[in-house]
Amino acid sequence: MKTAIFIISFLIFTVNSKVYSQSLSSLIISDTRDVNDLPNFSEFSIKADFKLRGVIGVPGSGMYSTNLTFFPWENTDNSGGKNHQLNLNDGGVFYRNAYPLDGQWGGWRKILIADEGGNVSIGAEETASYQTKLLVKEIGLSTGIWRGRIVASGDLNAIVMGEYNGKSWFGAHNSQLNAWSDLIIQAEGGNVGIGTTNPTNKLDVNGTIHSKEVKVDMNGWPDFVFKKEYNLPTLDEVEKHIAEKGHLENIPSEKEVLQNGINLGQMNAKLLQKIEELTIYAIEQEKKNNKQSLRIEALENENQIFKNVFERLSKIEEKLK
Repeated sequence: MKTAIFIISFLIFTVNSKVYSQSLSSLIISDTRDVNDLPNFSEFSIKADFKLRGVIGVPGSGMYSTNLTFFPWENTDNSGGKNHQLNLNDGGVFYRNAYPLDGQWGGWRKILIADEGGNVSIGAEETASYQTKLLVKEIGLSTGIWRGRIVASGDLNAIVMGEYNGKSWFGAHNSQLNAWSDLIIQAEGGNVGIGTTNPTNKLDVNGTIHSKEVKVDMNGWPDFVFKKEYNLPTLDEVEKHIAEKGHLENIPSEKEVLQNGINLGQMNAKLLQKIEELTIYAIEQEKKNNKQSLRIEALENENQIFKNVFERLSKIEEKLK
């Protein structure tokens, strides 16, 4: 911003110095509106021309514009460097250059100038409605091409943001922009994708997630297993389902998991349901084991009594002989 202001101030100073040296009160602007001048149309001078914006192909807005062209050297060779041209129109200030012997001028480039609020706009006429200090906007559909792309790059890597195929992109790339891993944010629906260009959920990640903690909101929890009205399947029924289906009831098969993945919250709930069912089976089995232990103990006691009686009878029989 300061550089742009300095350049314009320097140019105004230069023009004023030129006018003063020729003892002129103003710089005359020539009406050459229909002419797209070549880079060598003058030499050793500063020219001001009134131009149709469409004739010279300058961006911006409005039908008319003013060119200010600097010719520091003669127009028959390139040893004095390039000629420079400024264009002022309703859409801003633009710059281009060329050597005197070039067949045409180089492309127009806009000089960034802040508005009264200190806001800078690239590709848009105003920034007020966007409430931003820097606005980068490119008109048109982004089908197959980038619009309003911003690149911040070093020698090895770059960060890129912009619109592509109607979607907002933010990506980490190499500096050549040919190898990158994207974070994509969809304008409609708010879906975010990491490592995938077509997220269908609020967050799609094509890769490993490393986290200290994951919290999942649930609409229910399988404590209903412990309620009296719960119909606990028998182990015979469980065995039959496994034999017929090849997996536990209400648990997705291997084919379903490979095709659709799993819902983390639902799967944890289903697994807990099976754990709770196993807990009930274990408790019931423990009760049966305890009853059997008591019966075995009673039988062992009875057996000991019979053994003692038998031993006494044996002793009596010996005495009677």
